[in-house]
Amino acid sequence: MPGRFRISAFPLISASVFVRGLSVLLGVAVIALGACQTSVLPNDAGANPDPGTGGSPPGAGQGGSTGALGGGPGSGGRAGAGVGGRTGTGGRGVTGAGGSAVVVPPSCTATAPSLNPFGCNMAWGMNNPGGSLASYNYLQFMSYWIGSEARADGTLSGCSACNWLTRNVAPTNLIPVYYAYIIGFYGHANGLPDGNQAPNGPNLTTGGANLIRNNRDKIIQMYGSYAAQTRAAWSSKPLVWLLEGDFVQYTGTTQANPLSYAELAQLAADISCAIKTNMPNAVVAINHSTWNANNVTNAYWAAMSGVNYDMVWTSGVGNANGFFTAGTTATSYNGGTATYAYVHRLTGRTMLVDTSFGLSASGDSWSNIGAANVNARIADGVVAINVTSQEPAYAGNIAALGALSTTCAP
Repeated sequence: MPGRFRISAFPLISASVFVRGLSVLLGVAVIALGACQTSVLPNDAGANPDPGTGGSPPGAGQGGSTGALGGGPGSGGRAGAGVGGRTGTGGRGVTGAGGSAVVVPPSCTATAPSLNPFGCNMAWGMNNPGGSLASYNYLQFMSYWIGSEARADGTLSGCSACNWLTRNVAPTNLIPVYYAYIIGFYGHANGLPDGNQAPNGPNLTTGGANLIRNNRDKIIQMYGSYAAQTRAAWSSKPLVWLLEGDFVQYTGTTQANPLSYAELAQLAADISCAIKTNMPNAVVAINHSTWNANNVTNAYWAAMSGVNYDMVWTSGVGNANGFFTAGTTATSYNGGTATYAYVHRLTGRTMLVDTSFGLSASGDSWSNIGAANVNARIADGVVAINVTSQEPAYAGNIAALGALSTTCAP
């Protein structure tokens, strides 16, 4: 499908637009161009900025005032001398003023993937509508965007999702799901808007890789800090982290200094380690960009094979014969890999699929396609569907499907 744009929006306007390059339009298999994501602060962002912790690059910590997530004296980490970074051994242990220690070890022991955090039945969800969630008892999960707390200096102003977890999610049986866009929001804070906002100037699709190269430890520490704060608010039931939409963009040819697949995979491994170390009940999902050329899909997931992650997340429809997007066929430029079944087999992971956001939201093509079609997608590895817009018929459609196939492997 030529020229696909994906816009991801937090409740009102937050958006992510993902752009595939002109060369793909011409049928040339190249690395997909970067995600162009537009986001605004969640409604309650910064309402309760908790004191906490953060990190620093090797050497001296950056400090941090009370209530801020900044680096302070610490020890632990990959060998070195000094305070507040990778000092000594055993992890990047740092303590910000007024907060508890956040430890990000240099590596994590691989664990068995958590393939079914929602149980063995197809899970249905929605993006946070705001207010009480008591009436959404027909759903199994609710999603929420995080990362708008990122400051230009690589610290966090708080954890708005923590308030949401304790105030809105805890009284329900819902499993929370984070759209974790910390790198994207950090780019915004440093003059790198989304590509659709500033296509002719510096943006995430051109400068995102360099932002990562120059601030890698800060990014990992922000993830570790957010996980530590989240665990304090949500300590036992699973919480699913959907990492950085269109993550592959940082290897794209539009980048001034693109990451290699190996470098991107190591970043994913370190982020996952930071999350899981500070929040053992976390489930980590890595994004699949559906417009990738066949060779990009294969190379990207081959690199990710060594990462300690649990699930794949992506966007797509349920009624395109197993392809991610309507109009894709076996003869399309990426027809060999652009199916749920292919990515499921390639990764060995189950999949959470959303209907995208904003202008590119496809609407509900999942709960209204009949049990046979939903069961076919379950067989393809799909275990959870996030219909991100509010659909009046959603609850009734789910009920009408009746009993579906198990999402747990026999």
